[in-house]
Amino acid sequence: MNAQREGARARAAIYTRISKDLQLEGLGVARQLKDCLALAAKQDWEVVEKFEDNDISASGGKVRPDYDRLKAFMEAGAVDVVVVYSADRLHRNSRELEDWIDLASATGINIHSATNGSIDLSTPDGQTMARVVTAFAAGEVAKTRMRITRKHLELAEAGAWPGQKCYGFTAGGKVIEEEAAIIREMAARVLAGEGINAIARDLTERGIPTARAAAWRAASVINILKAPRIAGLRVHKGKVASKGQWPAIVSEDVSAMLRAKFAPGRSGGKRGGPRKHLLTGLLKCSKCGTGMVKSINGKSKKPSYRCPRNVGAAACGGTTIVAAETESWVIEAALRLHDVSVLKQSSDSEEWLEKSGALDARLEELAGDYGTGTISRGEWMAAKSAIERAKAALPVPVMRPPKLSTGEMVRDSWEDMPVSARRAILDAVFVKIVVLPRRHVTGLKAFDPDRLSPEWWR
Repeated sequence: MNAQREGARARAAIYTRISKDLQLEGLGVARQLKDCLALAAKQDWEVVEKFEDNDISASGGKVRPDYDRLKAFMEAGAVDVVVVYSADRLHRNSRELEDWIDLASATGINIHSATNGSIDLSTPDGQTMARVVTAFAAGEVAKTRMRITRKHLELAEAGAWPGQKCYGFTAGGKVIEEEAAIIREMAARVLAGEGINAIARDLTERGIPTARAAAWRAASVINILKAPRIAGLRVHKGKVASKGQWPAIVSEDVSAMLRAKFAPGRSGGKRGGPRKHLLTGLLKCSKCGTGMVKSINGKSKKPSYRCPRNVGAAACGGTTIVAAETESWVIEAALRLHDVSVLKQSSDSEEWLEKSGALDARLEELAGDYGTGTISRGEWMAAKSAIERAKAALPVPVMRPPKLSTGEMVRDSWEDMPVSARRAILDAVFVKIVVLPRRHVTGLKAFDPDRLSPEWWR
C-alpha cells in the first residue's frame, strides 16, 4: 500500500478481461466485475476506475487498450491497489509478468485477486507465487489450444459445416436457393470467359443483394466462387479435408476449375472495365491473325472494326469492316444457331480435369514419400515446386454450357443484356470470325457478308 495514502481509504482499480465472447454480450467480464466489486467492498476500498478488455486474449499479442490505461494509472500514482478476478487476467506469459513485477515494485502497488488472494510483487515469495500462477495459466492455454485444434481437425475430417452464415448458405449449412442460383450464374459466366467486374456490375444494377446487402465487387465474386464449400467440400487449414455434410451448389469439377482460375500466380478471371464493343478480339484479320478493334473510319466517319496498326507489333493494319452491319450479321447467326448442338461443353474440360487430378495425385504421393523419409526435405520442396508450376501452366478451359435457353428466348431479352453478357453468348458459339479482304478495292464500301468466315465451337 502507498505510504502517502496512510489513514485514507485505498483507491482501487478493477481490471477484467475475457479471451472469447462469442455472443459479444460481455457476460464473462460482468461476472468478473461482480466478484471484484465484492472483494473491494469487503476490504473497504474505494473503486476509482474500472478497466475492461472484452474478447481479447492476453496470449496472442493483441493490443489491450484498457490494460495499457491501467499501467498509465499506476505510473501516475492515481491508484493504490489493483483488483482482478484472477492473476492470469492480467498476463499469461512470463515476459509480461517480469515487466509487471518491475512496475509493481516501482509504484508499490500490489495485485489483489478474488480467487488467488493478495500477491505482493515486492517480495521474493510474492514474485515466486506470481510466476507459478503465470506458468500454470500458460500451460492451460497451451492445452486448450491443443484441444481446440484437435476438435477442429475432427470436425473437418467428419465433413461438419463450419458454422457460419455465408452467401448461398444459412448458418446451419442449408442452401438458400435464391443465392445458390446466383452462384451458379456467376460460375457459368466466369468459366465462359466473361469479365468479373462486368458480372459484379450487372448483379448490382439488377438489385441483387450481397450477403451484407452491399454493392457487388470483383472481390465478392472471387471469394464466393473460389470457396470449395459451394461444391460441398470441407476445408481445414486451407486444404480440402473431406466431403461436407451439406448440399453442393455446383459440381466438384466446376469448383476445381474455378479454384484453378483464381489460384495464386494466375491472372484469374478477366477483370477490367465494362466491355464497350461487342466484337473486339472475336473478329480476326485474315492477313495477320490479329484481333480487330472498333474505331471510326477516317474517310467515311462510320464506326468500323479494323486491324490495329501498332509500331513494332505483328498487326498489319490492312483490314477494315463496317461495324453496324457486321454486328447485326454475327448476332443473327448466333441466335439462329443457339438451339443446336454447337453449344456444348467440349472435351477440353475433361482433359484439364484429368491432367490436374494426375498432378494432385503426384503431390499426395510426394508428400507421402517425404513423410516416410524416402526423400529429403530439399528433394520434396524441389519436386513440389515443379509439380505446382506444371499445374499452374495448365490453361483452364473455357466452358460452354451444355444446356442453354432457346434462340427466341435469348432474342427477346437481347436488348436488356449488358454487352459483356451478349459477348459471353457469342463466345459460346464462335471460336473466332475471320474477316477476309474486300473483293472490290474500288467503289462504294458496302457490307459484304461473304467476307466473314466464322469458326464454330464443335
